[in-house]
Amino acid sequence: MGSLCGTMIIILAMLPAILTMADPYCDCDCPQQCEVKLHYYLHQFRAGANHPNRNEEFVTSGGPSGLGAGLIHDWSLTTGLDPNVNIVGRAQGWHIVASQSSPANWYLSQNIVFQDSKYAGSTLQVMGIIEGSEEKVGEWSIVGGTGEFTNARGNIKYRAIKKEDVEWIRELDIQVFYTPNTPSDVQVAKNITKGN
Repeated sequence: MGSLCGTMIIILAMLPAILTMADPYCDCDCPQQCEVKLHYYLHQFRAGANHPNRNEEFVTSGGPSGLGAGLIHDWSLTTGLDPNVNIVGRAQGWHIVASQSSPANWYLSQNIVFQDSKYAGSTLQVMGIIEGSEEKVGEWSIVGGTGEFTNARGNIKYRAIKKEDVEWIRELDIQVFYTPNTPSDVQVAKNITKGN
């Protein structure tokens, strides 16, 4: 009975410290994660000899099965279906045939470079798969970011809404988690490097 009473006294004595540690409020100047959801349209004007507005070019032709065929792209990102109105950024990168299945899967690596006023100069680094030539929906990973989207992570869900010989349009739903790049963050970094 004595040890139970002693244990209870110790727990009650430590309770204020335990409750303080459990408090979700942090009074430090640590930057907090933010979330933003964006909705855009990606315009791909396919490579080809008779495609005058193409925004991608073949850099490798690949083997007999197509494996290894690669393209560099500079796709436009807009707020609507018209590819020439409200351009908010560019999806710049490459996609390469990475499977021998038919239809082939394409590996994608790109930077979304924003040029509109709110996120101008910021980027999102994106990786994923474009599933075959008949893909309708899919998802890409956000693996990094710069500017407003420092330390970004998240995903992009896409849906093909127009697929023609020359032009493909994908509707993008982007969910980004990032650390805001604010002056207080710089002050925290200075204090850490000074050892304060």
